[in-house]
Amino acid sequence: MNSTVKQDPVDVVITWVDGSDPVMQEKRNRYLEQAGRVPTIASKARRFSDNGEIRFCLQSIATHMPWVNRVYVVTDGQTPACVKDMPAPIEPLKDKIRIVDHSEIFRGHEDLLPTFNSLAIETFLWRIEGLAEKFIYMNDDIFLCGSVSPDDFFRRKKALLRGRWLGWNEVEKLSFHSLNNRQGAEFSPFKDDKFFKAIHVAHPMRKSIMANAYEANREAFIKNASHRFRNRRQFWPISVHNHLAFAQKLAKRKRDGNDWVHFSVAFCRDAEPEAIRHKLNVLSRKDKKLGCLNYSEAVVEKVPDALKKLQKVTAPSLFQRIKSMTHKAS
Repeated sequence: MNSTVKQDPVDVVITWVDGSDPVMQEKRNRYLEQAGRVPTIASKARRFSDNGEIRFCLQSIATHMPWVNRVYVVTDGQTPACVKDMPAPIEPLKDKIRIVDHSEIFRGHEDLLPTFNSLAIETFLWRIEGLAEKFIYMNDDIFLCGSVSPDDFFRRKKALLRGRWLGWNEVEKLSFHSLNNRQGAEFSPFKDDKFFKAIHVAHPMRKSIMANAYEANREAFIKNASHRFRNRRQFWPISVHNHLAFAQKLAKRKRDGNDWVHFSVAFCRDAEPEAIRHKLNVLSRKDKKLGCLNYSEAVVEKVPDALKKLQKVTAPSLFQRIKSMTHKAS
């Protein structure tokens, strides 16, 4: 008798944009002019830059998540070069990966396009055609730095969420993102009591939770998706999911140690090179599985060989092969 328990399929969804594309730049600048004044966080060119992070993201999935069902890259009429070329570290995903245009998830709401707003895009991510009930949402600057199993994201029926609970007014002055996060909690029974501040890594999600939330709050969801650029009045859709999942007992907080390493924008910008090198080395620890590098330009400027460390943890076999060839050549 085969005692193997069949796992539910788990997909990965990645959002990506190449802001250096002249066509994309022209379109974004045109709509910025129409929008008038928008928050700095919504207009910074850095938020739309592509520094090849998605290559590390995808090769880490191919290396450390061989069990993944499908990988969807959500974008606006673009295709990452590494998906076109399919280099060796990413090739295992060749038959699993699909580019998803914004028009697919915004179907029926095409008048809201184009959008340059991650919160608007996340509002409709769950509408990808063929998306599995269980999926993991990742930005392109998130990667796996160690082997993971489905249990690292879903334990039985529950999404395993990384973060901590805060009192509703525990933080006097909320950051832009924290405000969007707390506003997501307003769709749940936790409103005015507490909210869950999620760590910026990979987010396990259930499609049905978002679909049901949309049906129950259609007008609010459409309004959230209508902002072409980020707005303080928006809610973070991932937060809506997390709070409803907790309320429906379909989520649990990860308590057995921190398995992530987060390079925040502030850390990347302000940290000394030695501190950055130390944190890069932490990625290789056996207890670390997830990483996020929010501001790679600043890191590479201070630590030029930083990307070698990312290569080592996201595609170790290829790194060793290249290192071996380099030694032989010398």
